[in-house]
Amino acid sequence: MFPYLEILRPINGLMTAIAVWVGSVVAGSALVPSSPVILAILSAFLISGAGMVVNDYYDIQIDRINRPKRPIPSGRMSLKAAKIYAAALFASGIALSYFINIYAFATAFIVSSVLYAYAARLKKMVLVGNVAISALVGTSFIYGGIAAGNYFPTLLLALLAFLANLAREIYKSIEDVLGDEKHGANTLPIKYGVLKAKMVANIIIIVTVLFSFVPYFLGAFGQVYLFFVVIADIAFVSAAVAPVRHSAKICKIAMNIALLAFLAASLNI
Repeated sequence: MFPYLEILRPINGLMTAIAVWVGSVVAGSALVPSSPVILAILSAFLISGAGMVVNDYYDIQIDRINRPKRPIPSGRMSLKAAKIYAAALFASGIALSYFINIYAFATAFIVSSVLYAYAARLKKMVLVGNVAISALVGTSFIYGGIAAGNYFPTLLLALLAFLANLAREIYKSIEDVLGDEKHGANTLPIKYGVLKAKMVANIIIIVTVLFSFVPYFLGAFGQVYLFFVVIADIAFVSAAVAPVRHSAKICKIAMNIALLAFLAASLNI
């Protein structure tokens, strides 16, 4: 695959873009996105890609062990090229947000700053990096609400996404123990052990499952939401009981189903 596309993790960028779109729909925007929402979708995709590039830039030594086929450790992209590429993507994403509104511009700037800080420093700190990146996942939905002119309805979705992704990040850190430990990362499984880290992630999954019923009991969404969210919760529980090497992938599937629950409920399908 073309390294400049591969390093963006376009599937992840697409999921971020979809999250922004879903956030706009939950906020009351039309199914067909308006111009501000389209700008937010493009902005989010570019900033997400920039975050991936800068993350690989700082993770080159770890990736040589954990993911040697990625563009930078494989030698298909130089560190200098990655640095320039990340800067261009960040600048483009923030520039697009300027044409939405001042709140979108501020959000894009803050998100870009946190993504850089995460790659450079935060990800090596116990739980801090996990919390930071999970907060950004939740912010994607709020960003869509900001573009739609009403972010408040997206807050429940953002909180659910934050919790689910926090568990997924911990599962991923367990998978990456070997490379992280060799290069000084101070992650939860390295500091407290794999079993305790998995226990923390499982507790967060349980909280996520319990919280997922809140929109239904508050009357925000009805039977359609409940149907999809129960399927998502079954997947979340499966992630908790599965071997840890599969937990992050299952958790991601569960998150996508939960996303469908909010979307279907917002459209009154």
